[in-house]
Amino acid sequence: MIFTVRGPIDKKQMGKTLAHEHFNWISDEDFACRMYFDKEYDESYNQEVYDKVLPILSELSASGCQTIVEASPPLGGQNLKLLYDLSKTTNVNIIPCTGMNITKYVHSIFQENFVLQLSKKWIQDFEEGLDVIEDVCIKPGFIKLLFDRGGVSAVDEDMLKAAAIASNATGMPIHCHVLEAKYMTKVMTILEKMEVPPCKFVWAHADKESNHEMILEVAKKGYWIGFDMIREGTYEARKKLIEHAVAHNYSHQVILSQDYDLYEESEQENGIKKYSAFFNEFIPYCIESGIPQEVIEIIIIDNAASFYDI
Repeated sequence: MIFTVRGPIDKKQMGKTLAHEHFNWISDEDFACRMYFDKEYDESYNQEVYDKVLPILSELSASGCQTIVEASPPLGGQNLKLLYDLSKTTNVNIIPCTGMNITKYVHSIFQENFVLQLSKKWIQDFEEGLDVIEDVCIKPGFIKLLFDRGGVSAVDEDMLKAAAIASNATGMPIHCHVLEAKYMTKVMTILEKMEVPPCKFVWAHADKESNHEMILEVAKKGYWIGFDMIREGTYEARKKLIEHAVAHNYSHQVILSQDYDLYEESEQENGIKKYSAFFNEFIPYCIESGIPQEVIEIIIIDNAASFYDI
């Protein structure tokens, strides 16, 4: 079962998927908290964002995109009312998440019961739903974590432990932003100790450093790999990563995306073209370069459906 903002769907309904995007990242934590904790939405703000994002989402739909994974955690401004309205208008599936980027001072103050309390909240999000809109109980489809640079900090480690508990309790997969490949060794050690099945974790931004050796090590242990920064100027490098996955037999563990912000791109003159380029330019480029079309289609259709299936 795949959990979207308009309710659960069967994995066969996923179709072509962008597995890591943002509709509108918000840095204002007070604003974000009102949406997450109080279920309060700013309708005038939502209308402004809706009007700018709708043309991009409509073009994506016309280009073949059927599902988008919203990778903004609640404290990144995940806006369920906006996502619901956009999905209802375009019929594009949108998968929301729980999880958040916890500030270090909060962890320092409440460290004693941090892991259990945080996991309890994320389990509650899944069991009771993030919100109810037009009689639809919106459940998160995954847990999103964002780790700092410079190592797996104490708060990162405890967030991962909390996510492990919540994932084991609910079946939600963990989508984890790790920019430096060398720290994946510690991440995997924590996951193994917490007995998280490797199929429930994706290393987001594995293509940031494109460390082939670490990517292969992670994939061999059964974890998922996110090549999710596919943008103009990166096509050849990302195509080579897919070829590496095919050559080493882990292409069935790869998900693809661009990691753009729809609202931010709506402000750009060529925003619509940039956002739809994944389907209109990158996918044809890979096929023309020799990657079999059936392999590409498995990656952008079947793989995401398998990873986000609860």
